[in-house]
Amino acid sequence: IMDDKYGALTFTRIYSGKLEKGTNVLNTFTGKTERIGRIVEMHADSREEVDTAQAGDIVALLGMKNTQTGHTLCDPDQPATLEPMVFPD
Repeated sequence: IMDDKYGALTFTRIYSGKLEKGTNVLNTFTGKTERIGRIVEMHADSREEVDTAQAGDIVALLGMKNTQTGHTLCDPDQPATLEPMVFPD
Protein backbone atom coordinates (compact mmCIF):
# COMPACT_ATOMS: atom_id res chain seq x y z
CA ILE A 1 0.00 0.00 0.00
CA MET A 2 1.37 3.38 -1.01
CA ASP A 3 0.05 6.92 -0.74
CA ASP A 4 0.47 9.38 -3.57
CA LYS A 5 -1.25 12.57 -4.74
CA TYR A 6 -4.28 10.53 -5.87
CA GLY A 7 -4.77 8.73 -2.54
CA ALA A 8 -3.86 5.28 -1.28
CA LEU A 9 -2.81 2.74 -3.91
CA THR A 10 -3.34 -0.90 -2.98
CA PHE A 11 -1.13 -3.10 -5.16
CA THR A 12 -2.82 -6.40 -6.00
CA ARG A 13 -1.95 -9.54 -7.93
CA ILE A 14 -4.86 -11.35 -9.56
CA TYR A 15 -4.39 -15.10 -8.99
CA SER A 16 -7.51 -16.35 -10.79
CA GLY A 17 -10.52 -15.02 -12.64
CA LYS A 18 -10.90 -11.33 -13.35
CA LEU A 19 -11.47 -8.13 -11.44
CA GLU A 20 -13.82 -5.50 -12.84
CA LYS A 21 -14.31 -1.87 -11.90
CA GLY A 22 -17.47 -1.43 -9.84
CA THR A 23 -17.68 -4.97 -8.47
CA ASN A 24 -17.77 -5.86 -4.79
CA VAL A 25 -15.05 -8.05 -3.29
CA LEU A 26 -14.84 -9.77 0.08
CA ASN A 27 -11.82 -9.14 2.28
CA THR A 28 -11.51 -12.53 3.97
CA PHE A 29 -9.30 -11.10 6.74
CA THR A 30 -11.82 -8.47 7.89
CA GLY A 31 -15.02 -10.15 6.67
CA LYS A 32 -16.08 -6.87 5.03
CA THR A 33 -16.91 -6.20 1.40
CA GLU A 34 -15.45 -3.31 -0.56
CA ARG A 35 -16.33 -1.89 -3.96
CA ILE A 36 -13.60 -1.70 -6.59
CA GLY A 37 -13.54 1.99 -7.56
CA ARG A 38 -10.60 2.44 -9.92
CA ILE A 39 -8.10 -0.06 -11.33
CA VAL A 40 -4.83 1.25 -12.72
CA GLU A 41 -1.83 -0.36 -14.38
CA MET A 42 1.40 1.25 -13.26
CA HIS A 43 4.14 2.07 -15.79
CA ALA A 44 7.14 3.52 -13.92
CA ASP A 45 5.84 6.91 -12.70
CA SER A 46 2.72 6.95 -14.90
CA ARG A 47 -0.52 5.02 -14.73
CA GLU A 48 -3.20 3.82 -17.10
CA GLU A 49 -6.77 3.37 -15.87
CA VAL A 50 -8.38 0.08 -16.95
CA ASP A 51 -11.86 -1.39 -16.48
CA THR A 52 -10.74 -5.02 -16.03
CA ALA A 53 -7.73 -6.97 -14.75
CA GLN A 54 -7.28 -10.72 -15.22
CA ALA A 55 -5.30 -13.58 -13.73
CA GLY A 56 -1.57 -12.81 -13.74
CA ASP A 57 -1.98 -9.03 -13.74
CA ILE A 58 -0.49 -6.83 -11.04
CA VAL A 59 -2.53 -3.66 -10.68
CA ALA A 60 -3.16 -0.88 -8.19
CA LEU A 61 -6.60 -0.26 -6.72
CA LEU A 62 -7.63 3.19 -5.54
CA GLY A 63 -9.99 3.84 -2.66
CA MET A 64 -9.67 0.58 -0.72
CA LYS A 65 -10.35 1.60 2.89
CA ASN A 66 -10.16 -1.69 4.85
CA THR A 67 -7.48 -3.58 2.93
CA GLN A 68 -3.89 -3.99 4.10
CA THR A 69 -0.82 -5.96 3.10
CA GLY A 70 -1.46 -9.70 3.21
CA HIS A 71 -5.25 -9.53 2.97
CA THR A 72 -7.08 -11.70 0.43
CA LEU A 73 -9.79 -10.19 -1.76
CA CYS A 74 -12.22 -12.58 -3.44
CA ASP A 75 -15.70 -13.08 -4.86
CA PRO A 76 -18.17 -12.83 -1.95
CA ASP A 77 -20.05 -15.85 -3.37
CA GLN A 78 -16.89 -18.01 -3.45
CA PRO A 79 -14.78 -17.12 -0.40
CA ALA A 80 -11.16 -18.27 -0.48
CA THR A 81 -8.19 -17.26 1.65
CA LEU A 82 -4.57 -17.39 0.55
CA GLU A 83 -1.75 -18.20 2.96
CA PRO A 84 -0.80 -14.94 4.72
CA MET A 85 2.63 -13.42 4.16
CA VAL A 86 5.18 -13.78 6.95
CA PHE A 87 7.55 -10.89 7.61
CA PRO A 88 10.80 -11.55 9.50
CA ASP A 89 11.49 -9.49 12.62
